Amino acid sequence: MFSYLRYFGTHVLILATALGLFAGGSWYWLGLALGFLVWVGGDALSPALSSETKYKHPLILDCALYSLFPSLVLMVVAFAWAVSPGDLFGLGAWISSSVNQDILAAKSESSLIHYFGACLSFGLAMAMGGILTAHELGHRTNDRAAMWTARWMLAMAFNASLEVAHVFGHHREVGTPLDPATARRGENIYRFYVRSTVGQFFQAWRIEKERLQSVHGLQFLHQNKLVRGGIRSVTIATLFFLAGGWFALGCFLLASMWNKFLLESLNYAEHYGLVRVPETPIEPRHAWDSTSRFSHAALFNLPWHADHHSRIGVHYPDLKQSDAPLLPCGYLASLPIIWVPLIWRYVIDPRIDDWDTNKASAGELDIIERSRTALPN
Repeated sequence: MFSYLRYFGTHVLILATALGLFAGGSWYWLGLALGFLVWVGGDALSPALSSETKYKHPLILDCALYSLFPSLVLMVVAFAWAVSPGDLFGLGAWISSSVNQDILAAKSESSLIHYFGACLSFGLAMAMGGILTAHELGHRTNDRAAMWTARWMLAMAFNASLEVAHVFGHHREVGTPLDPATARRGENIYRFYVRSTVGQFFQAWRIEKERLQSVHGLQFLHQNKLVRGGIRSVTIATLFFLAGGWFALGCFLLASMWNKFLLESLNYAEHYGLVRVPETPIEPRHAWDSTSRFSHAALFNLPWHADHHSRIGVHYPDLKQSDAPLLPCGYLASLPIIWVPLIWRYVIDPRIDDWDTNKASAGELDIIERSRTALPN
């Protein structure tokens, strides 16, 4: 039974974040603290997977995905209530009478540093429960329910471009200079965050423009997935503005920048420094895997990333280990290392050298050499 329940752990983080947002004051930091102490810390101490698990009840595993949607809606409402000036929907009065505790007083005494913690907590939980779940569901392009859920999760995260850029861009161009979501050698996470974010937006726009022109002969904006996703995102942002004015909107956008940074940090870890000759097959050596048991449970088997690229569309319970290069620790435990570029380079450079020696093709070595000579002295 635990093999199924482990995929429901993100619900705990989201619900804890929502409770912290209703509790006010220092409790606004609860989601961030729990995320780093339990999720990142647990991943750092996690044992490796010893064997692959076979599942007899896939509906339970789908439930782990779809049941996150109402949890996220609850958290969005809690965040909007927390950053609004009054008692939005009368929730504070209702909860206070139910738990016999004046949460409105706690909210009124919250300072800017507390609200900053609320933004970080909300953004972390949205990245874990919203973007990563949308990533899994967004690959089910022939499933209307999956795509509807994924699109509104991305709207809550203010990240509409992922629907197009990831599935139809990153999965085709990974490891090549055409892919903004592949981190280059020597590129730190902060430069990558900006380049990848901007690059994926224009990549998604180009893909949608080409798709619509091939179908209709011209570009219909109302059928552009990026435009539709933008409208959904702006709708969520507008609701925050209506709830609490510019302050609430600013908090939502700050949280969205943070959850996007967390996503790009994972993107950074997944392919850092790996190269592929354009138009050649994507192979397991073009992604970094991890054997961390905790990462697999928290991230819906995303750390079998090479298989995810080799067999695009395969549902997360069916992903398998392959002959891919391995990160020194789990995906989540890698995050704080990535944020300190000197430590990251110290950890990853020997593995990059090993990849060059044992896994790179002649064509890839040629690309690496040409990129070195192109660098300024």
